Amino acid sequence: MTRTAPAAYVRLMTRCLGALLVAAAVLASVVACGTQHAAQRDPSVHVAPDLPPAAATWPPYPHFSDASCWTRPFGGGTPLRAAPSVPVATPPSHLAAAMIVARLLARFGDHRYVRSVALGPPPPITLQHLRGYFAGARPPADALWAYVSVPAANQVFTTEHPNPRDAEAQMIAEWEAGLVVGALRDDFCAAGGAPLVGWSTGKGMIGLSDRTQALEQRFPNPSTAAFRTRVQAIGRRYGFTVEELRLLRPRQLAPLLIVHTSRDRKAFVGDVAAIMKLLDPVNNHGRQAAVTFEGFFFEAIDDKGPFVRVENHYRGQTEGGQWSWNRCVYPYLHSEPVGAKPCP
Repeated sequence: MTRTAPAAYVRLMTRCLGALLVAAAVLASVVACGTQHAAQRDPSVHVAPDLPPAAATWPPYPHFSDASCWTRPFGGGTPLRAAPSVPVATPPSHLAAAMIVARLLARFGDHRYVRSVALGPPPPITLQHLRGYFAGARPPADALWAYVSVPAANQVFTTEHPNPRDAEAQMIAEWEAGLVVGALRDDFCAAGGAPLVGWSTGKGMIGLSDRTQALEQRFPNPSTAAFRTRVQAIGRRYGFTVEELRLLRPRQLAPLLIVHTSRDRKAFVGDVAAIMKLLDPVNNHGRQAAVTFEGFFFEAIDDKGPFVRVENHYRGQTEGGQWSWNRCVYPYLHSEPVGAKPCP
């Protein structure tokens, strides 16, 4: 998937049912905290790593039916995994396609950005150019394509430094769209009907169901109560308070966390990698990494506004990115545009 974004954004590699809305309100609650802002970090606060089970403990990758779980034959070997995969339940749910979409949007927990999802056949151009889009294979005759309406992700900025809130909305919208299409791919696979073979989110951005991306992953999420407690402890250690916490549920939990700090910006950004290791622990075992959440969005603000963001997701497509108010101050290594001035 190709994205258009502000220059300071760097790639690292990505109305429904009433009863379900009630459930989503519980599962994807929003916490807003206001005025008491932590100013200093406190290294004496200990937060255990709480690593997920190592990849060596995972069962073998299951076999999935090409009928409902079709993937283009791009790449070979074991798919890229961030968590163990489980077989589709027998018998499958056989939910109607419209109901699959409605249930996802109802449980998701944030209706600001992904406005709707329409289903149809793959765009004609993809079937006319099978090699370019589907690695030479033809999708099943009943294959579906998701057309995702996410207006904020399709903003076009005419300046290198757009309004910070518009840029924030675009980055969150792109992240949430990635969560939604990844979850839909697995939901259609589990339903046992027509497969979802691709999706569009506007501005020429498309994604394809690919053999290299694992199906039906199960991430070892902590309980919501345990996670909120953990966030508070990490905040005391690194000097921040919770401004907003949304526990989204594309399939499992995907936290959207915005924090406030009074610390020096550069010093705080220097701690972001360590903060993320505690918020979303990763167990690296050889060449395989086990991840706690299927997606995570983290933003830090101070009294002047946002100054750093980090995002990732691991279902459907594995993607991640970071943004900083200062192109010379990022949490992670990144490439620079050709001809960029050296950072001091």
